[in-house]
Order: sequence, then structure tokens, then C-alpha cells
Amino acid sequence: MQSHAETDSSDDESAIGTELVVNNVPIDVFQNCYVKDDFQDLFRSYGLHATFRFVEKSRSVYVLFLAASQCEAAVAGLDGREFEEVELSVSQLVQPSSMRFLKLPKKKKEFLISPPISPPTGDPVAGIAGGSVTVGSLMLQAAIASLSQSGSTFELHPGDEESQQPRIVVSHD
Repeated sequence: MQSHAETDSSDDESAIGTELVVNNVPIDVFQNCYVKDDFQDLFRSYGLHATFRFVEKSRSVYVLFLAASQCEAAVAGLDGREFEEVELSVSQLVQPSSMRFLKLPKKKKEFLISPPISPPTGDPVAGIAGGSVTVGSLMLQAAIASLSQSGSTFELHPGDEESQQPRIVVSHD
């Protein structure tokens, strides 16, 4: 079992960080693969498995090492060093242990945007709205049907072939 002091030192090492940022990187590093390889070799001499993220817009490079000691050695050895006639600015990123992982977003209260498809059972509004639609439809159908007499037809809408409107005819048998 780890003692409290050992736990604190491991937290301190993770807070120190294993990542550094190099600013004022020569533009040739982003455009010429041979210069880029030479640049990476500078840092790989401190940690063979270092990984790189190149940000051309800000002319910076983020270098991630496996151990904080490799990162510290690279900063000490390369800060202020001249590369391709440009002085490099190398600094170690410090990350508090509480910020190492992304935090989940806070839960928000969820509201329904639209009403449910079918209203709840016993809802008084549902009975009125549902009934009036059916009654209104039946009343309209009855009114249209009464326009024609037995055996005759009645044209509700003549239709228009130019505008492609259909002809509506009511017939009564």
C-alpha cells in the first residue's frame, strides 16, 4: 500500500506534466520534411517515443513525452537553442491534477418541446378536440351529400386543366 507521501509525489509529477510547447518555430519546420525530421530528432534525443503536434498558424509545436523527467531535461537543454537561425522558446506545460480529465457537463432539466402523440387518458381537452373534429367532418360530409338529389350529380368545383386543379363532383345514387 502506498503511503500518503508517495501519493503526493505521484500527484506532483502528474501536475508537472509531460508536455512542452515550443514557440517561435522556424517556418521551414512546417514546410520541409527534412527540416521537420531534424527538429523532431532534437527532442527524440531526450525521449525516443515523443509525439508531436504541429500548429503552423501560431508557429508552435507541442511535444508529449512519456515521463516528466524527459520533458524537464528537454526544456533545460533546448530552451534558447538556435535552430535554423531562429532561437527556440521551449516551456513546460503545467497542468493541475484536477484538470487532467474532462469533466462531464452539468445535467440540465429537460422539457418536452412538443406535446405527446396521444393525450393522456382522461384528459378533458382531448375529449373535446377529438370529438369536434369527427363531428365537424361528419357534418361537412352530410352537407355536401345533401346538395345532390337522388340519381343526380352536383359539381362542387369545376376544376382547371391549366392549373391542374381536380374536378370535384358529388353524386347520389
